[in-house]
Amino acid sequence: MSLAAACAALIAIFGSSASISGITIAFALIGLVPWALESGGVQLRPPLFAVLTIAPAAVIVLADRNPGGLFPAMIAVVAITHRRCSSVVRAACLASAVGLTVGLTVLEGARSTGGVYFLGGIGVSWLAGSMLRRQETLVAELRQAAERERRHAAAEERARIAREVHDVVAHSLTVTMLHVTGARRAISTNPERAAEALERAETVGRESLDSIRQVVGLLRDSVTGADASGGSRDPVADAPLPQLSDIPALVAQYRTAGLCVAASVDIDGIAADATTSLTAFRVVQEALSNALQHAPGAPVELHVAGDGHGTVLRIVAENPAPTRARTSGRQGLGLLGMTERVRAAGGSVDVGPADSGAWRIEAALPLRRSAALS
Repeated sequence: MSLAAACAALIAIFGSSASISGITIAFALIGLVPWALESGGVQLRPPLFAVLTIAPAAVIVLADRNPGGLFPAMIAVVAITHRRCSSVVRAACLASAVGLTVGLTVLEGARSTGGVYFLGGIGVSWLAGSMLRRQETLVAELRQAAERERRHAAAEERARIAREVHDVVAHSLTVTMLHVTGARRAISTNPERAAEALERAETVGRESLDSIRQVVGLLRDSVTGADASGGSRDPVADAPLPQLSDIPALVAQYRTAGLCVAASVDIDGIAADATTSLTAFRVVQEALSNALQHAPGAPVELHVAGDGHGTVLRIVAENPAPTRARTSGRQGLGLLGMTERVRAAGGSVDVGPADSGAWRIEAALPLRRSAALS
């Protein structure tokens, strides 16, 4: 804009041989003062800037009758219209430029030429300033939207980490506490059985620590990308996440901990992508953990199978009537995280008391074959 103002001043001075005069030269240079201040980092208020740019142009046009003075006025219109200022200031600047054109036409009379073209140029200047202001507004809105999207992505990642850690910790603590309880009850009558239970609790605890390190490491890599340091990676973090084929081992672990599970797991020939596979494992894990926490000692019926068409994986877990903790109307973080996980995988889940009075968790997950399986 400052360079454009300098060019406009040169046009006013050297536009024609008859236009070169002391008044035009002096006021053309005076009109460049606010532009020089702006280029030097001095921010002038819009009304003051308009006066300092339009007034010298008015002297050139009206006092020296030099139509070239309208070019600095046009650049001023662009600058003022582009700025974030009141509509009164913008309207006054535009009206001043139009008034200079009309005034020059009246002074020149029949000799005046180009008044219509100058009015058109002023209109284009106003349009250019408006477009620049609109463009800056859109850029600012896009930056705000990008920042909101970044914060939203960060919140989703934190929620994802929280769900994964909750699943691992809730499962391991539930099984560990069951082993510790059994050891406490058997320590006086059967020390060998108590020692075996404590050993299993220790094993589950160590596996839990490894799982937490693995989950956090993989989730961190999903944000920062692959290991950029080039150094050796932790083998625990490189271990694969649980998947569909690990469900029988999970059921066996709960049975060892003392939970009575009547399981029907028919997953032979079912090909699922990594997301669906992990989601199915976590749903079974949450269902068994809930049964162990809210209805300890009660049998659990678990069914995991496809729909026969290779498109949907269904998981159904039932155990006896809900306890007071379940009927209080408060949904735990585990059930909430499980619901969000299933919906994120494109499936559906229904949690609550069934018609028979049992507590029922039913999930349906779409089977999308991964590239490795295709």
